Amino acid sequence: MILLALACADGPATDSSSAPPEALHVPLSDELLLRRMSLDLRGVPPDLEDLDALEADPGQLDGLRDSYLDDPLLEDRLVAMFADRWHTRIDEFQVVYGDYDLPQDLEFAFARDVGEEPLRLMAWVAVTDQPWPAIVTTDKTRATPLLGQVWPVDYPEGEQGWQTVTWTDLRPPVGVLASNGLWWRYTTNASNMNRARAATLVRLLLCQDMLSRPVSLEGSVSLEDEDGTAQAIKNAPSCVACHSSIEPLASSLFGFWTTVEYNALESATYHPERESLGVAYLEAEPAYFGQPLSGLSDLGVAIANDPRFYRCAAESAAAMLWHREVEAEDFASIEELRQDFIQGELAYRGLLRAVTDTAEYRAGALADHATEEDLDREPTLRLLSPDQFASSLLELTGFSWTSHGFDQLANDKIGHRILLGGVDGYQVTRPQRDPGLTWTLVVERASQAAADYAVESELVGGGAPRLFLNVDLAHQPGDAEFTAELEQLHRRLYATRADEAWQSAVQDLWLEVEADEGPAEAWKAVVSALLRDPAFVGY
Repeated sequence: MILLALACADGPATDSSSAPPEALHVPLSDELLLRRMSLDLRGVPPDLEDLDALEADPGQLDGLRDSYLDDPLLEDRLVAMFADRWHTRIDEFQVVYGDYDLPQDLEFAFARDVGEEPLRLMAWVAVTDQPWPAIVTTDKTRATPLLGQVWPVDYPEGEQGWQTVTWTDLRPPVGVLASNGLWWRYTTNASNMNRARAATLVRLLLCQDMLSRPVSLEGSVSLEDEDGTAQAIKNAPSCVACHSSIEPLASSLFGFWTTVEYNALESATYHPERESLGVAYLEAEPAYFGQPLSGLSDLGVAIANDPRFYRCAAESAAAMLWHREVEAEDFASIEELRQDFIQGELAYRGLLRAVTDTAEYRAGALADHATEEDLDREPTLRLLSPDQFASSLLELTGFSWTSHGFDQLANDKIGHRILLGGVDGYQVTRPQRDPGLTWTLVVERASQAAADYAVESELVGGGAPRLFLNVDLAHQPGDAEFTAELEQLHRRLYATRADEAWQSAVQDLWLEVEADEGPAEAWKAVVSALLRDPAFVGY
């Protein structure tokens, strides 16, 4: 049984007679807040039915948010948000599709599935309301048929998509700590000996970056001097401060030690017979910050018993949904989220609910007394991520931008993820927060392609209505159907109602293009412009 040492002393007494500080955050309107919640939790704008329900009864806002937390789309959104922090969705690993004799058209699918394996495990724990410690104590992972074909897992025969599976190679039940996707991303070598991997676990699960600690280089030896470096790690005070924790932690990870790099079988399989190599190579018994471990099998429970693990969960959830780094000024807010998380039986969806209740999340602007520092810190307008932009275009128009089997907004090898402000996990590790030149170009091209697809498939080809709910190519400005179409487009894309000036401007654009190129091209021009509007790409 996991024992949680999570008690927190009461804070200092406050003077109840003092006036509360003036609020810094100015809330979004209900409609725009619903749009933000839908995009963050589902990756798509809210449905017209939800907007109608909110307009009829503003008290339904939190209930609609709760329905989004129950939506099957939440799992994909969590995967995307975790990816921006865990950096496992990279374009290529040391082992590639060809090492398993897979066809070239599976190159993108293979890399994507490998990178998403640990993220899918965490998302599965979240959406099934298992206590969050399961991410480091479960004997399960998640896999696709492709991974089931090449990895030692019991993927169920005849199933499709992501399924819950068990490893069959004797690796311990430690959740993401036993993830191939994690350790294929964070590799090691004969000189590093799992130290970087240990530091990665501390950063991701405890929110402590050991590599950022100040280090004195006075009297240090050259890294080219292997013997001198080994002695400094054990004896130099500036080295021992970190390595006294890193070495024992790294020592517990040698079941994932590979003797031949770039080898598919070596990399995919756990090696219990190599667990003792940590003691031989590092001269350190496995331990977790001074607590002895028998090996990797004890590490998950040790992390789950660490109070920092729960604060880190609250801190990282807030950072993902606030779209900024958590700072010292946020201590009280994060502590409140941590307490809510614990009281909610460590259900991650409850933590997400609590974060979406915060003033920081619900802000649409800052008050007049906000300082320049406040304005720089608090992003009250967010850009759609590449994942959100792609899923919104798919939902609204049915368009998915692919080429040679690669999702063009989800990779950089032949795609445009970084250009659209995304994270590749290596060169770029933080999402872009402000529009830029390449971002503008990719948004323009994707919007044009989505508009062309929607018009050709629905208005020209006569397909089932998806984006266009009222018009056909015969309708003109002045027709009731044309006006209704513009109204519903504005509301679905932006969550607000159109005014006369906007309708007039869009009609003028439609008429100008229609006069030269016909109604189909006019609708393409209009939809492309609407999908590039700041009201659509921002939220």
